Amino acid sequence: MSSTKKPKQATRADVARMAGVSESTVSYALTGVRPISEDTRERIEEAMKTLGYVPNAMAQALASKKSGLLALLFPVGERGFGETDFEYVEAAAEAAEEDGYQLLLWPNAVEDTASLKKIVAQGLVEGVLLMEVRSQDPRVEVLRESGTPFCLIGRTDDSQDLTYVDADFSQWGPMAIHHLADLGHTNIGVISMRGELVEAGYGPVVRTEKPLIEVAQRAGVHVTIKHPKPTIRAGRQAFEELLQEQPDITAIIGFNEPAFIGALEVAGARGIRIPEDLSVLSFGLSDEAANMTVPAQTTINVDGPELGRMAVQYLIARLNGDKKSVLQNLTQPQFFDRGSTGPAPQLRG
Repeated sequence: MSSTKKPKQATRADVARMAGVSESTVSYALTGVRPISEDTRERIEEAMKTLGYVPNAMAQALASKKSGLLALLFPVGERGFGETDFEYVEAAAEAAEEDGYQLLLWPNAVEDTASLKKIVAQGLVEGVLLMEVRSQDPRVEVLRESGTPFCLIGRTDDSQDLTYVDADFSQWGPMAIHHLADLGHTNIGVISMRGELVEAGYGPVVRTEKPLIEVAQRAGVHVTIKHPKPTIRAGRQAFEELLQEQPDITAIIGFNEPAFIGALEVAGARGIRIPEDLSVLSFGLSDEAANMTVPAQTTINVDGPELGRMAVQYLIARLNGDKKSVLQNLTQPQFFDRGSTGPAPQLRG
């Protein structure tokens, strides 16, 4: 019975002996922490090649504190993950790769600060992007205390000294109400995000709903808001309730991508014509997502992929030593008319 011994794997010490240098010098050559002469580097590389030495990538990263990894904290369970969200993440990942980084999606809940403390303490990532930002977000303090560079896609109530990119949600509601009121709509429904997010202080929904309600009151427009879960079934139920409670409703606004699909399904099943019988407008949908329904949806939104790219650029600027300037961008909303809104039915002869 014969046995074969597995060949011994070369170590850093073996490389150092063959190259005639110390182990620490080999480490410097691998991590770039300290400069070494070109001649020494060539001897070390030749020894590694001869011995077949493969450096431990993770050990290398920890030693140099440069892992080449960025973490994107996106608590997917908060409100689901739609086509528009995917475009944010995809653009951020592409921007990171262009600068030599890889982006890891970290889907843990906002409240799971213990896991966040662990990941930053281990030094596995160089920087962090935060999404689904709350008005008072516990993750911000964890990152501040750890000294980990980070950038928010969104903002807290007190963001004066934070690096962030965000949409100016305070304008979305007024824009929608003015547009629909100008078309003669006086009874409008809103399929918004689930109530728990409102109670938790989730920035986009809080900053959108309050001015929407205020402007509607001043314009004499009645608004009924529903907060269903982010599912098609919940959206169907929410719209059925709206029609039962407000049979004279002539327009609906969506701010819950999957639920709003359910609402549109109900409209189609009931033979409600868009925009002849019901005007439809959505917040925050990407161009691709808005064109996935029939009819395509008129929207108020921002360029999500551009925000994703900008957030990565701001974070990498921090990693490259820009710690003096406050990098912030508040993007203005854009209105895209795709024909799903029209004059209120009572104004047609």
